[in-house]
Amino acid sequence: MSMSGTPQWVVLAWRLPAGLSTPRVTTWRNLQRLGAARLTPGAALLPFREDLQEQLDWLAQDIEQQGGEAWVLPVTGLSESEERLVRERMAADRDEEYRSLAEDAMAFIARRSAGPTPDNAFAARLQIDKELLALQRRFRKIRARDYVHTPARAAAAQAIDRCLSFRQGISPKVLPVTDAEVAAQQQKEEDDV
Repeated sequence: MSMSGTPQWVVLAWRLPAGLSTPRVTTWRNLQRLGAARLTPGAALLPFREDLQEQLDWLAQDIEQQGGEAWVLPVTGLSESEERLVRERMAADRDEEYRSLAEDAMAFIARRSAGPTPDNAFAARLQIDKELLALQRRFRKIRARDYVHTPARAAAAQAIDRCLSFRQGISPKVLPVTDAEVAAQQQKEEDDV
């Protein structure tokens, strides 16, 4: 393992004062939102990217403000078996999120297929578009933290795309394809506005 070269991973290692469960839970929630792989109860790892390192720096500051200690450590390389383990953990976490999203999409289809589509009730039609938008947004959030291209991604995207046949045309933000790069770019521009 050479110590020169560009870091491939960045690790947050921390210790919080004993007995405080809230900061511990908050720290893990934030790390899950970023898609970090858990190494130990007090260490997690992400791919090395400037934006991700910045997020970990913020988290470290937060931990220190709670009276804990934290280190953000760039890692040049992992052994093959370590890297495999990290990637498997990341894949398993994302897989679970994609599967739960696909189940929710199928439940949406079942609900909508059972009842007639409202012809004129604007509020009901708007609700349908809002649900579709929420499904697509959830997908994009998972995809943004899917650093290992989890296989379950395709099935989740297909399930959501099947939901789109119920689109009411009220919200222009509901995009025709969930997992297109174009959709990602459009959404990024919308989010930045």
